[in-house]
Amino acid sequence: MTTKHYKDLKAVDALKRAQSIAVAPFIFEATVAMKKLGILKALIKYSEEQGITKEALAQKCNLPSYAVSMLVDLGITADLIICNDRNELSLSKIGYYLATDTMTNINLDFSHDVCYQGLFYLTESLKSGKAEGLKVFTDQEETIYPFLGKLPPAAKSSWFAFDHFYSNHVFDDLLNKLYSDYQIRNIYDLGGNTGIFAKRATELKQDVRVTILDLESQCEQAKENIKGLEKRIKVYPINILDPNQALPASSKTADLWWMSQFLDCFSENQIETIFTKIHQAMGDESRVVITEIFADRQTNDTASLIVDATSLYFTALANGYSKFYHYEDLIKLTQKVGFILEKEIHQIGLGHSVLILKKQ
Repeated sequence: MTTKHYKDLKAVDALKRAQSIAVAPFIFEATVAMKKLGILKALIKYSEEQGITKEALAQKCNLPSYAVSMLVDLGITADLIICNDRNELSLSKIGYYLATDTMTNINLDFSHDVCYQGLFYLTESLKSGKAEGLKVFTDQEETIYPFLGKLPPAAKSSWFAFDHFYSNHVFDDLLNKLYSDYQIRNIYDLGGNTGIFAKRATELKQDVRVTILDLESQCEQAKENIKGLEKRIKVYPINILDPNQALPASSKTADLWWMSQFLDCFSENQIETIFTKIHQAMGDESRVVITEIFADRQTNDTASLIVDATSLYFTALANGYSKFYHYEDLIKLTQKVGFILEKEIHQIGLGHSVLILKKQ
């Protein structure tokens, strides 16, 4: 629950939650260990009525009894595991979701493989405005983006799984709607990343062409994924913030400027710069489509918590100054530059919002 007033919680409940936060790293790492060591998976088939003993679980997972005992004891007190009157173990509902739910596991892996070590430097990042936690991966870059392709295998896999899981659920429904409502043949995909959106956009409409605009390192990754589609998908390496790097000369021919989970990579001043650059380059009849996750447009407290929590990744690891923005903050920036909000759609995909903009 989200407390609105001081008296919303009883003192005993508030203290329990405070203590849970104090030992949260222990519970988190124990959960990761139970996943990696196969304990959660092994417990899936057991029920509260017919469970498995610690000893049998240790044999089943080929683990020392000590390891299983330590993890199971915490799993029970943290409400992940149930122990019946015969000292037999099974998963609680919480443990079941941790063992089987895709979204939960995507979030868990992203938190552990990408963010956990870097978040140790969150306080320093908040003070300096720099991604101080990025040093756990590299000290050669100021932001994580040029280094994504060089992340350690587990971190790289978890980063792209997190990014694609949330954004990809938007593509089909939104593209079909856009193709129905607008005449679209030429799309500019800002922050095109690995080219997944570009491929899907061309699959759903045979006469569509896409230009991916991103950092050179990202364009190189996209090239690997669009092989065979080079006639319909082009890449245009650019640092959109560099005043000396211009958008393509053909910018006015773009029917649609697409930005999916892109603006959260920049500060408010940088977003204003990007909006200004696009506004000046785009044609009068073209549209800008923004898909973002807004914490203040979620339908439940859990979703809002996930958005606001993972937003700290940007502070500690990505760049030190961006975030998952709230709806009102981003709308003000679009209006400041001279865009009109033509249409908005909320709760598409897994909690995304879509903003369709045009020139005044």
